[in-house]
Amino acid sequence: MKKNLLVSFLAFAALFQSCQSDDISDVSPSETSKVVLNTDSNVLSKRMDYSDSGVIQLTTTALTSKSTATTNEAFPMSLLAEVAPPLYEGNTLTATHVEVNGNYVYVTYNTQGETYLGGIDVIDISQPNNPTLVIQAILPNTDINTAVYNNGILYLTGASNVDENPELTSPAFVAKMTLQNGLLSKDYSLVSLKGQVATGVAVTNSNYFAVSGSDGVLAKLNKTTNEIQTQIPVDDLRALGYIDNKIVVLSGTEGLKIYNADSMALVSTIKTSTDVADAKRTIDFQDSTIMVASGYSGLKVFDAAGGLLQTLTLPNASGTIDQEDIVTNAVSVNGDYVYVANGAAGVAVYKKSNGILVALGSIFLGDSSNYVKSVGDYIFVATGKGGLKIIKKLNASIDCTSFATYSGGDWLNVNSGENLSYKGSASLQGINVNQNLTFCGSLSVSQGININSGGVFTIKGALAQGNTNNPYLSFNVNGTLKVDGDVVVYGNLVLNSGAKIEFASGSSITIYGTVYKNSGVTITGSYTDTMNKLK
Repeated sequence: MKKNLLVSFLAFAALFQSCQSDDISDVSPSETSKVVLNTDSNVLSKRMDYSDSGVIQLTTTALTSKSTATTNEAFPMSLLAEVAPPLYEGNTLTATHVEVNGNYVYVTYNTQGETYLGGIDVIDISQPNNPTLVIQAILPNTDINTAVYNNGILYLTGASNVDENPELTSPAFVAKMTLQNGLLSKDYSLVSLKGQVATGVAVTNSNYFAVSGSDGVLAKLNKTTNEIQTQIPVDDLRALGYIDNKIVVLSGTEGLKIYNADSMALVSTIKTSTDVADAKRTIDFQDSTIMVASGYSGLKVFDAAGGLLQTLTLPNASGTIDQEDIVTNAVSVNGDYVYVANGAAGVAVYKKSNGILVALGSIFLGDSSNYVKSVGDYIFVATGKGGLKIIKKLNASIDCTSFATYSGGDWLNVNSGENLSYKGSASLQGINVNQNLTFCGSLSVSQGININSGGVFTIKGALAQGNTNNPYLSFNVNGTLKVDGDVVVYGNLVLNSGAKIEFASGSSITIYGTVYKNSGVTITGSYTDTMNKLK
């Protein structure tokens, strides 16, 4: 039976054949289990790519909408890792969704074209600057499109081959997988839904809800018995969300529909722009507002009564980017911040200020950004050829009230005889210290840091510096580095003769590159060396 896949899922092409070959397929082709698990760290580690890890910066070029208010707020961040999609029997799977619970990140996959084939990854982020892939599931004959965690269970939606799953009456399904200490298992059951593919799921105390796409339904199911209690036909369903005991669904032709989660009575309908047929979009909520990824119409923000509060139009194409490749595929809200996946224009970052969203800039990763999810300090982006990107925003929790806010340029130079102290968040290109510098807060430096002889650099909070793809943008210490917090060095750390590092208790350092030590180097204090590079 031919599957009716959504356009945006097809756009999640992650073509990593150049980096992988079938000899690292994670399971034997002879296995026919509904869920095939793999915990082999040697195999899984080959899918983690740290070669481009390092400090990245927002771009404020034409990749942000001219119709939107902007701000110059700093946004220090790093690209931690990229995750190549799994291979199975010559097929490269495609990332579709991300869910986060505690230290575990769940990434779902499907396959382009006629083949039904999906998967789920679990990425451990308990070491914040060193994510690792710990378990993978391959689901032969089944695409996985979304996942939601709730109370030890992973709720899934997707499409499955009914010829291989006789318990299904149609390809669309919603499923439950019981996790074991947060990790995947083979305890997996499906419930058939009307339609070709299920596209969203939400979970409440007693029930869970799912939507299926073309010719599909909004379904309410009993959480204990898995029986379908209510089915409501809605044309061209794309996404589903839950807020304030309301179920909100997005139709490409009928707009937003809001239902009472108890009675399933229709509360209201909000007209939105008509979208490209079958294109996958997402919705999210910020306080009482509803944010809708609206394809070529950009991001639309509605109040609970249906009033259109704001439209964030698409960026204008620049350079080699085609305007038709810029499309708002997904939106993710994280507190005051809103992240919008705009295809070839990357991920636009907005912040709520005085009741409206203002643009900070865009995260441009060189590949099409088709899905985004932000939780805590993390930003997860599913791209085209680049696979899944894991980005971490620097966010230090430390009292800096006694310092002045940094408002200088991209390069910070401390001359002999100067004693400078700053606080806040800053994203710089380089630092040169000849005397005394204290920075309290969150600081990223994309190029080099030099602490010259007699210089003292004290970091209180979080510091990230350099890139693994250019280790010669080194962190050079001739004087003294004092650390009260967390430091990440993506390039090389060069400790010249007489260099000192003094760690406050509880501090940590993560070094991706090589440590060069000359004579007379001293390292003191109680600290965590994440990658054991300072020994």
